[in-house]
Amino acid sequence: MADKMKNQSDLKRFNFDLSTLNPIEILYNSHKDLDDYWFDMHYEFEAGILISGKMKREYLDHEVILNPGEVWLCGMWEPHGFELLETPCVAVVFVIDPGFVAESTLLSRNILAPFQVHPVNRPKVNIDKREEIIQLSKRALEERDDPDWRKIYFFQLMLTLCENWQVPEGNHKSFELQNSIQQALRLVFSERRLITTGEAASVCHMSETSFRNAFSNLMDCTFSEYALKYRIRGAIAHLKNSNETQETVAMSWGFTDASHLHKYIKPEGKE
Repeated sequence: MADKMKNQSDLKRFNFDLSTLNPIEILYNSHKDLDDYWFDMHYEFEAGILISGKMKREYLDHEVILNPGEVWLCGMWEPHGFELLETPCVAVVFVIDPGFVAESTLLSRNILAPFQVHPVNRPKVNIDKREEIIQLSKRALEERDDPDWRKIYFFQLMLTLCENWQVPEGNHKSFELQNSIQQALRLVFSERRLITTGEAASVCHMSETSFRNAFSNLMDCTFSEYALKYRIRGAIAHLKNSNETQETVAMSWGFTDASHLHKYIKPEGKE
């Protein structure tokens, strides 16, 4: 388990080679071991379809149980992970360049919004549509080598998912503004330490006041809250996937010692 964790750099740090001509990738994930668990964040949007099994998807402050035919979405730099509840667990995952979604005029519906709202408010798949979604994911998998088919199946997924969904009132987040705080989010992702709001503002070339306002408006929390929650979730993932001591894990994630980390883990019911 320790070697496995070392190879994964404690989190699933994916590098996607997306571009204007290739803005979408489709992945096939199959898990047989109930102990499989990871926590991740990345710039790209993510839309996953569960084909079989059962899993719990985790965000910073929200958890949801998914059954076959249900879909999860992840926004830009949104920390997320999963726990397996029933195996074998198979999923098809679309990884999408956010700029491609923001600039697309193919659909009249707002397909950017589902990735930007809080996970609680994202569109859900009705029971009578779940088999249709599973079949869509299987067809997409068969055509995943063709970049044009990947786009078509992604838009079909979003069209089906958003068929009866309305953007929650008050959701007017700007994609351009979200890009403006990207360097701060990259900093959180790449370094496991306490990062001050001032340092985060600096890498974004913004005043601390402007950065605080922009970040809280887009992420619905302060930068300090976000960065702390990410380190806590990352440390939990590290503990679950390695044999290292709590002391070692705590210090590697920027906590002073094991008791400091435990203070944050215990309220979540995690040991």
